[in-house]
This record gives sequence, structure tokens and C-alpha cells, in this order.
Amino acid sequence: MPNFEEFNKYYEDHMPQVFGYVYMRTNRDRSLAEDIVSEIFLKAIENFEQYSKEKGSFKSWIFQITKNYLIDYFRSNKNRASSSIDDLANELKDPGDTKQLAQNEIEKEIIIEAINTLPENKKELVILRYFSGYSYEEIAKVTKDKENNIRVIIHRTLQDLKRKLEHIKYQSN
Repeated sequence: MPNFEEFNKYYEDHMPQVFGYVYMRTNRDRSLAEDIVSEIFLKAIENFEQYSKEKGSFKSWIFQITKNYLIDYFRSNKNRASSSIDDLANELKDPGDTKQLAQNEIEKEIIIEAINTLPENKKELVILRYFSGYSYEEIAKVTKDKENNIRVIIHRTLQDLKRKLEHIKYQSN
């Protein structure tokens, strides 16, 4: 029988990150993301007795469940494309300024398009780091790669995105 009190603590601590990751992978479809996250945590509680702190963190364990669930989901729903992060856009400077609001929305969409051009593995790293809030160390654990490699890949990916965005900005002027 699972320890519901312990699981509830893990749920409260990690559900926002799982939701953020799923939300971005489902083209920011809130309803779909909520359904998927519910299914993920249902699977997690059903298998909670298999979780062992000695084998790794709960965060790594729940991420693996999440990743496997999404692979199965997208495999069975091929017409639904996965998306990427739109939170790399700057925060809105003045919500009352409709011209600025419109400009920010355009910039956000350009960033999303640039991110969507990334290879799937790099897109996933950017989502984990900047939307789900994973540390480099945590990303290294869940991807089974070295932390320095993750840092280098993310740094280079951000540099590539910056060049793409500067190129787009230059073309639009």
C-alpha cells in the first residue's frame, strides 16, 4: 500500500514542474496538459512502491514517467505536434500599453517559431531548464549525460537561437 502522505508531499513539490513541461510539450493546451498530468500522477501513485530514493531523486523518477507517457501519447496521436517554450520572451513591460502588448506577442511567437526549429533533444533541454526550472545537475541526471555537456549544449543552443532571432530582426527592418 503506497504511503499517500509521502506521495502527496512529492506531488505538491513536483506537480508544477511536471505541468509546465507537459504544457509546453502539448502546444500550450491547458486542458490537455491537465488531463495528461493527472494520468502521469495516477501512474506514479500506482507504482509508488517501486520508487526508491537510493536509485535516484523523485524528480528524476517522475520525469521518466512523464517522458515515457508523452512518448506513448504522441505516438498514438501523431497529428498533435509537440511544442516548445514561449517563456524565453521578455516579461511584458507595460500591460496597459496595447502597442507594446502586441509587439511582445509578436516577439513571443517569433521566439516560439525559432525554438520549434531546434532538434528535439535541444528543444527538450531548453524546456527543462527555462520552463520547468530544472538545474543543470538535475537535467544531467534525467538525461544520463554529464552536467558540463548539458551546460555546453544549452549555452550553444541559446547562442544559436540568439543568432536566428537577430537574423529575423535584421530581415524585418
